Amino acid sequence: MTFSRSASTPPTRPVVRRYPGLDPAVALARRQGGMITFRQAMSAGLTRGQLRQLVQSDQWSHPVRGAFVVPLALVRGDVAGPDYEQQSSDLAPEPAPFVDEPLTVAGDGWHHAARGPLPPVLPGAGPSGAVLPTAAVPGGACPRVPTPPPFPLSARVRAALVGRPHAVVCNVTAARLLGFPGGEPENPAEPVHLLLPPRLTRAQPRGIRLHFTELGAGEQVDLAGIPVTSPARTLADLVLSATSREAAVTEMDAALRSEVVPNLRAARAAAAGRRGFRPTQNWWDLADGRAQSPLETRLRLLLADAGLAPPQLQWSVQDGGQSIARLDLAWPEHRLDVEADTYTTASSAEAFYLERLRGNLLATRRWAVLRFSALDVAWYPERIVAAVDRALAAPMVRDAEERRAS
Repeated sequence: MTFSRSASTPPTRPVVRRYPGLDPAVALARRQGGMITFRQAMSAGLTRGQLRQLVQSDQWSHPVRGAFVVPLALVRGDVAGPDYEQQSSDLAPEPAPFVDEPLTVAGDGWHHAARGPLPPVLPGAGPSGAVLPTAAVPGGACPRVPTPPPFPLSARVRAALVGRPHAVVCNVTAARLLGFPGGEPENPAEPVHLLLPPRLTRAQPRGIRLHFTELGAGEQVDLAGIPVTSPARTLADLVLSATSREAAVTEMDAALRSEVVPNLRAARAAAAGRRGFRPTQNWWDLADGRAQSPLETRLRLLLADAGLAPPQLQWSVQDGGQSIARLDLAWPEHRLDVEADTYTTASSAEAFYLERLRGNLLATRRWAVLRFSALDVAWYPERIVAAVDRALAAPMVRDAEERRAS
């Protein structure tokens, strides 16, 4: 229900009363990385009806059964207590150790009465939440990972791990936590992907997507107390679950470009022998970390399939020892540049000017520039191939004409 003082003012949500048990519940959730279990909330003094009101008013979210996510930036005087500070960061606070009472049986059959939700700092995790190898699997460290993990995803993950002590975050959820670039923006309705031993029940709880397999040595790391598949294993999962070759190579290109993984050897070894690996065997050799965008990757694959693979990526055009332009896909011998144009409404006047200056500098040096968008790649791939083929043949025709004229 919404209220508005007049037709000209936007609807406003009614202010939720400050419940007696709300302040201690929020304080506990903050210590636990933004997550609180149902039993913890009840123990703090909240009732079922109050919890329902907090969820229905969008003050809290209820992503999985038995746990809630509390936003880090609550409005003072609305549902937040006087001691609750406003926070604008999208990173979760470093949580303190849990002191929860025994939990009930989770939906996937895990019994866990010895501890609360996943402890925020596991053996092998650094004091500041940095990623370190687990004690059982040395060598699982992953560099260049954001610390702490992004909120509210980290809180949803902690909520999903409640009562599942042997679960490991995997697939797209692990990729988001580990800082893999690219991919679709996070959707709050997206399930949390967890990996469990294959001996357990196959029931799929609400808000969680369970996968069942065993991890190999070195395929698990700790990220601020959250067990996550290693970057190599995560990349292998993304490639094997990709909907197409283009999507798989895009993931590999982005991982290499961002240096989340230094190379593809470990990821390919993690994928070898698993279901779905055979169709992907030839995809791994197509990856190139020099690609700067998914559109560049798709454009490169399209031209390679037509026998027109670009010999250079991110080619620097020099003039007097100074770089005047960097080309997406380049054929230096033919002076041909193919650019992947990504549309954006945020382009500034300065960017527009620099792009035109770059084009003029290339034109004065007899470089031909072809630009293609995502629409061209998706709907008119044959036009792209024909245009590049003609552009590559043009210098040879021109040279032949000059020879005849002389």
